[in-house]
Amino acid sequence: MHSQQELIPMRPGDILRYEREQKGLTIELASSQSKIKLSVLAAIESGETGEIPSVYLKGYIRNYARFLGIDPVLIEGQMEHVRGAEPEVRTVNTVSSSKGNAERWIKASSYLVASALIATLAWQFTHEAVRFSQGDSKLISDTVEAAGADESGGDDSASTARPANTHLNASIASVEMLEQSGEPKGDSAAEQAWAAIGSQSGAEISDPLQQHSLSVTTSADTWVEISDASGEQLELDLIRAGTLREYNGRAPFSVMIGRASAVELAMDGEAVDLGPYTRGNVARMTLDSQ
Repeated sequence: MHSQQELIPMRPGDILRYEREQKGLTIELASSQSKIKLSVLAAIESGETGEIPSVYLKGYIRNYARFLGIDPVLIEGQMEHVRGAEPEVRTVNTVSSSKGNAERWIKASSYLVASALIATLAWQFTHEAVRFSQGDSKLISDTVEAAGADESGGDDSASTARPANTHLNASIASVEMLEQSGEPKGDSAAEQAWAAIGSQSGAEISDPLQQHSLSVTTSADTWVEISDASGEQLELDLIRAGTLREYNGRAPFSVMIGRASAVELAMDGEAVDLGPYTRGNVARMTLDSQ
C-alpha cells in the first residue's frame, strides 16, 4: 500500500480513485452506493474542484473516503492541495434613511392618534358622568314649569292623561324647588317636600321616620343618583347592565336616572312609572310613600 502511494501523486483525489479501482467499482456505482453526486466524485478524483463550494468539499472527501474504507485521518494531511469555490461576498443593502424616517413618522402618528382617541373617550365618559350628576338645565326648567302648573290648579286634561293608578306615582316637586318657594326656612327640605305633597294630593302624610325600600334593575349601563329625606346619599354611581340594587331609607327619595328607558324602578315592591318624569331619557323625581 505504501509503495503504491509513493508512486502516485499525493492528492486526495488520486488516493480515492486508486482505492475505488482496487475495489473494482465504477465511478457510477460508487456514486450510487455512497449517495454522493456523480459530478462531485468526478471532480474530486480529477482534482477539478473549483466549482464545488469549499465549505462542502472536505466533507464530501471524508465521506467518500469512509465509503471506500479509508481512514479520513490518512488523507487529512493532503487536504491542503484541495481548492474549492469560495463563497461570493455580497453587499447587504441597508435600509435607506428615508424609509427609516417614514417608519418613525408612521409610528409617531399612530401613537398620537391612539393617545387622542383614548383622551377623547375619557373626556366623553367624564362629561357624561358630570352631566348625569348635575342634570340638564333644560330638564330642570321644564320640571319647574310643570310643578308650577300643578300648584296653580292646571288643566284637568293633564291629570287625566296620566296613567291609571296601577303604578306608584312620583312627585315632580324637587327639594330645590321647595326651598325656593318662600316657605319658612326653619323646616328641613324633607319636611317642606312632605308639606307640598300633602297640599297637592290631600293624602295623609306617613311617619317620616318610617323606612322604605327602593329597587333599581338595569338593562344597560346607567348613571343613578338616590338620596333620602335625611340627605343620605344612597347611590351615586354608574350601574352596569343586568344589575339589581336595593336601598333602604326615609321617604321622600330624590332620584335621578340617566338612562330611564333601561331602568325598572320600584318602591316598597310597587313599580314606578318613569314616563311622566322623563325628558331626553333622563328622569328626575321625588318619591314619597303615597
